[in-house]
Amino acid sequence: MNKNQIAKKYSKALMGSVEISKIPAVIEELKAFSHLIDANRKLKLLFAGQIFSEDEKDKALSAILPSFKFLSYTEKFLKLLVIQGHIAAIKEVIAAAINAYNERQKKATAVLISSVSLDKNYTERLKNVLKEMTQRKIEIESQVDKSLLGGFIVKVGSTIYDSSLKGQLRLLRAELMK
Repeated sequence: MNKNQIAKKYSKALMGSVEISKIPAVIEELKAFSHLIDANRKLKLLFAGQIFSEDEKDKALSAILPSFKFLSYTEKFLKLLVIQGHIAAIKEVIAAAINAYNERQKKATAVLISSVSLDKNYTERLKNVLKEMTQRKIEIESQVDKSLLGGFIVKVGSTIYDSSLKGQLRLLRAELMK
């Protein structure tokens, strides 16, 4: 089973076992634990490696968790990930949980890539148009990519709207090559 399949399985389990109002807090706590593992090579080897048994990993996790003061939901979920040997997929699980939560809340994140930073009025207009198109509450993450030359690209989920000059030139080139 690959990490994305594991992530979908665990995000469903998380969504089914935690009350919806607590999910953002659990996700933030999972992110904190993920950062801890990334920052400490020994912990990464302990939890993600094959050297130690599940029992030893569980004991180590039980020793670490009280210092974090996580919600009980988060502690149980982390123990499940460790015991099942899927802690290496924690980043994918977090991403899948965020997507599942946003889906349930009728939210979506739009990534706006432009050649220059756009003013607030323009991003608000774009947010309203995307809200009508997707029937979801939209949050916009802005990025600047000077290679676009002009225009912008908007990514909402798996849908990409490309009105950049670079994209238009690419289309023109493809059309001329036919």
